Amino acid sequence: MSITHLQAIQDPRIQNIHIPNWVIGIQCLAFIVLYAVWGIPETMGIRNTALIAGAVFSLYPIYQFRYFFFQKTAIPIWLLITLFIWVVLHLVLFAQDPVLQQLEFRRIWRYAAIAVIFAIGLGLSVANVQADKKRWWALVYFGLCCPLLIYLLKYVLTTYEVQLGIQVPAGLKIALPSQLHYIPKTDYVAFCLPVLALALGCIKNTLLSKKFDWKQLLVIAIHFVLIASMLFLFYVQNAKNGILHAAILFLFFGLTLVFVRLSSIHFWRNVIILLVATGIFIAALYPLVKKNDSIMYLIADTKIAVQLDKYPQWQRGEELGLPNNEFGKAVSHTNYVRVAWFLFGSQLAIEHPLGYGLIETSFSQRMRMEGFDIRPHRQSHSGWLDLLLAIGFPGFLLVMGSLLMAMRNSKWMPSPYKEITFWCLLANLLLWWTTEVAATVTFPLLLFWIALASGMGLTVKPQS
Repeated sequence: MSITHLQAIQDPRIQNIHIPNWVIGIQCLAFIVLYAVWGIPETMGIRNTALIAGAVFSLYPIYQFRYFFFQKTAIPIWLLITLFIWVVLHLVLFAQDPVLQQLEFRRIWRYAAIAVIFAIGLGLSVANVQADKKRWWALVYFGLCCPLLIYLLKYVLTTYEVQLGIQVPAGLKIALPSQLHYIPKTDYVAFCLPVLALALGCIKNTLLSKKFDWKQLLVIAIHFVLIASMLFLFYVQNAKNGILHAAILFLFFGLTLVFVRLSSIHFWRNVIILLVATGIFIAALYPLVKKNDSIMYLIADTKIAVQLDKYPQWQRGEELGLPNNEFGKAVSHTNYVRVAWFLFGSQLAIEHPLGYGLIETSFSQRMRMEGFDIRPHRQSHSGWLDLLLAIGFPGFLLVMGSLLMAMRNSKWMPSPYKEITFWCLLANLLLWWTTEVAATVTFPLLLFWIALASGMGLTVKPQS
């Protein structure tokens, strides 16, 4: 435990605060249920019950820790509060489509506000409780793994239904896009990539610990299995974004492990473990690259996509066909439109700095106003760009500022809260660049992550 966090715990205001175990237990149970079903269709009743119950029981720890909301570490929370104020002002003063914006306000922003309350209270409870820390942490970690575990169960039941001789309900199968229970691969990335990042952070923390025995080796092995399982999920779902950002996280993990705080005593041990991790990643990456030649031609396709005027096919989806890259091959639609839409969408954001007002469809609305028809697409393939087009620079800077300041507060936090704050927010920061996650489910999830990290870091004492 860090010295700074010990100073925070010794603060008389914390010593006099007691959160009953049954309150924390209900919060953790609500979180497990919520995170397990959050991205699953036809579970709105369960999801809303867990969310509201978690928020109601989070009001007590929020009230108990109310004095800490007036210090520097509370800035991320106040930025989130200001974000909701800005959204209300935008709805009243700057709405481009008031009817749709009011519908989205009730459908997304109200949901996000409840999620933020829940997350702040949960973070305060599990990070500041004086006893049973391991129990609460285990429950939170289990909740984070639930989407992966449910997917693996569905995969087994879907693949081996005949061999098992059972009739599997539709809700327990991996559904196709045209089916009722279909879950977009972007949702899998949004829910699972932060947990993959957390596993890497926990491995790094274990490797840098002074004590290292078979128990620590077992912990590392378990995290490797967790990482391999998530890479398997990304491969089966053909989630190239998930693999791409996993690669970046692996690179960051390797660089910080080998070159930052590594003593000569631990060097070769950690290098060997790093090589094992790299081997697992390459084994997962190779078949995906082999199946998707678009990855191999990413740079060549990008050279074509940046020439917006010369190659205007991006303006109307695939209606005008696709240009050829320097190798004489038709550019990958995925690569081409991602880059072209991002460049043009950035121009639109600069021209309309206050935003259109809709989280999910601001990009398509702006494109149609410019005379371009990109149906059936609604988003730009970049969550951050969609968010910028929706709530403008003021709202975007509030979200980004809150996320970055919450990451900074992790610097003074003890493990494992340091890892869940820094690594999970880092994963969100990455995946929102190239993934269409500005949506009904995944946008409240982003604010939940920021609020959870902000609650966990609220009572730390930054070094001067």
